[in-house]
Amino acid sequence: MLENLTPLNLAAVLFIGAGAGFINVLAGGGSFLTLPLLIFLGLPPNLANGTNRLAILMQNTFAIGRFMRKQVIPGQFALKAALFAVPGGIIGAWLATLVSNAQFKFSLAMVMIIMSLFTLFTSNRQKGEPINPEDYLGKWLGPGMAYFLVGIYGGYIQAGVGFLVLSVLLWQNINLVHGNAVKLTVIFFFTAIALAIFAWNGQVNWGMGFALGIGNMLGAWLGTHVAIKQGHNFIKHVVTVAVMVFAIKLLIDM
Repeated sequence: MLENLTPLNLAAVLFIGAGAGFINVLAGGGSFLTLPLLIFLGLPPNLANGTNRLAILMQNTFAIGRFMRKQVIPGQFALKAALFAVPGGIIGAWLATLVSNAQFKFSLAMVMIIMSLFTLFTSNRQKGEPINPEDYLGKWLGPGMAYFLVGIYGGYIQAGVGFLVLSVLLWQNINLVHGNAVKLTVIFFFTAIALAIFAWNGQVNWGMGFALGIGNMLGAWLGTHVAIKQGHNFIKHVVTVAVMVFAIKLLIDM
């Protein structure tokens, strides 16, 4: 379905998609831009929610490949985190297909505000020198439950889930350069499952999602370069600023 993709709309989708892809790789919250755009272009909220997953999947596939080519490899740590997150993602996506457009739009605003404020207050509580994922020797029970809950949120809404994954990684004291590769891998797995659930329920506009995905991939290309070059502290500051900006935006929109 490409009837809504006039040349002007296509330019907006590519431009906003590129911005979202850049933000998603460095921090998170790009879907705060793309979901309103898709709704503005005429997609019902539920359809926009499902369509956005295709763009995220394309973006993360590309970005993970870029990180791996730069020798920033998520490894077994990311797979273990994804094992906890995927069941949550299935539950969240299933719930999202059951609610009405009005219910989803209201829950989108409320949950994103709560999530943004939570992330803002927890994102700077990392203690000690950050480590690479392969050096993590801590327990998994608490973080595993956190990844499961993050999966539910991500399966249901997606927008801002990167902030939550990074919050768990900061809790585990993971270096955010490698942590971003982990984040993208975890989100890739539960997004693939969520996309299948939305597609099964007819809630994906494939043409719009593919066009948005091209934009997201362009932004992801730049985001991976900046993440690797600038390092952990820069990413941490970007996360804090991004959470504040999106939280303020959501409060104003209410």
